[in-house]
Amino acid sequence: MAETISWSFTAGASSGAGLSSNGTLEAEAVTAAVVSLEANMSDAADLAMQLEDVDRIAFLAVSASLTDGSVEIQADGANPTPLTGPLLLYGAAVRLFAGDLSTLKVQNKHATDAAELSVLIGSKLSA
Repeated sequence: MAETISWSFTAGASSGAGLSSNGTLEAEAVTAAVVSLEANMSDAADLAMQLEDVDRIAFLAVSASLTDGSVEIQADGANPTPLTGPLLLYGAAVRLFAGDLSTLKVQNKHATDAAELSVLIGSKLSA
C-alpha cells in the first residue's frame, strides 16, 4: 500500500530573494528512524537502514536537534557530512549523497549536549 509523503520548503533572504516549493510523493515504502546520540561520541555508531538499492529511493530527509555541525552522518565510505541544517534530497539527488544506504554512520561530537537524529526515506519498489 502506497504512502504519501508531503513536503514543503521555504527559504528567503532579507533582501527579498527566495524560493518556496511543496508537493507530495507517493512512496511504496517508508523507512523512518529516530536515534538519540550521546554527547562527545568518540566513534561513529552504525544506524542500520537496510536499503542497498539507492536507485529506488525517491526521498531522503535527515535532521538533527543540533545544527552547529557537531552531528555528522556518513553513507557507504563517503566523507562524513556535518549537519548544519536539514539534509533534503529528492529523486536522483539521493545518489549524489550515497550509493548504498544499508548502514549510516552517525556521530555527535558536541562536547556537552546530546542530540536527536531523524531520518525519513521514501522508496519506489517497482521500476
